[in-house]
Amino acid sequence: MTNLLPPTSYQGGKQRISKNIVDIILKDNENNIDYKIYDLCCGSGAISLELINRGINPEKIVMCDMGVYGDFWDSISKNTFNMDIFRQELEKLPEIGSIQNYLQELSKNKVNPNLKIYHYLLMQAGSFGSKQIWIENDSWKNTSFRSYWKPTETSNRKSPVNPMMPMPETIYNRVEHIYDRLNSKINVYNKNLNEFDLNINKNDIIYIDPPYINTTGYGFKFDYNMFISKYKHNKIYISEGIPLPNMENILISKSRAKGNINGKINKKSTNEWLNIYF
Repeated sequence: MTNLLPPTSYQGGKQRISKNIVDIILKDNENNIDYKIYDLCCGSGAISLELINRGINPEKIVMCDMGVYGDFWDSISKNTFNMDIFRQELEKLPEIGSIQNYLQELSKNKVNPNLKIYHYLLMQAGSFGSKQIWIENDSWKNTSFRSYWKPTETSNRKSPVNPMMPMPETIYNRVEHIYDRLNSKINVYNKNLNEFDLNINKNDIIYIDPPYINTTGYGFKFDYNMFISKYKHNKIYISEGIPLPNMENILISKSRAKGNINGKINKKSTNEWLNIYF
């Protein structure tokens, strides 16, 4: 069976380290039988999808996100996502060298409530640096898009840089696999979790992937300290760029030097820590 993958690239997404995080969560809870796993600020869904790839029943997973990715997961849970419409929107994309301009113009339009999920997937895939795109007052925010780049004779990088990550056909295939396996089978709350009371039981597991401290935000804030105080009898796993006090801290991944397309080093990425409250 094909492994499920997040549809698009996503800054702060956990696709690269999801296996490491899920390893820890499952090993920690191997004797816990009657539980649900709450994936808070799930974004592109890397952790939930990895749990499902490991054989966890989708009905035991509760995905929570108030962003547009939350709208996507909500549409999968309610069987309202339309693969035919998604294909139609993908087919409107121009040839590879013109995709950046197409997405930029699309982002200037008022958000179409009937097409926002489909447009979001296209724009998020093309987002420069994979930065999170969100909606505010019926307008798309934080929008800048990748250009198609081809190496020159003096370039250190020898392969092209595509304007979307992944490219359209791969996005369609990933969404199709998600649709086929999870349609009407996952639990999703597409609401502001600061204002919404989740029905979490004592044996349930909570994983939180909030916007990291001192990094680019996602258009909203999330107070995970509130959840710790409210659900202090649960085991809570929190991804952060730093070790949090009074918790078990596991360094999942050290920062990696990032370079531009010419090979020059710009800066290091953020460390990835899994902090465990219990």
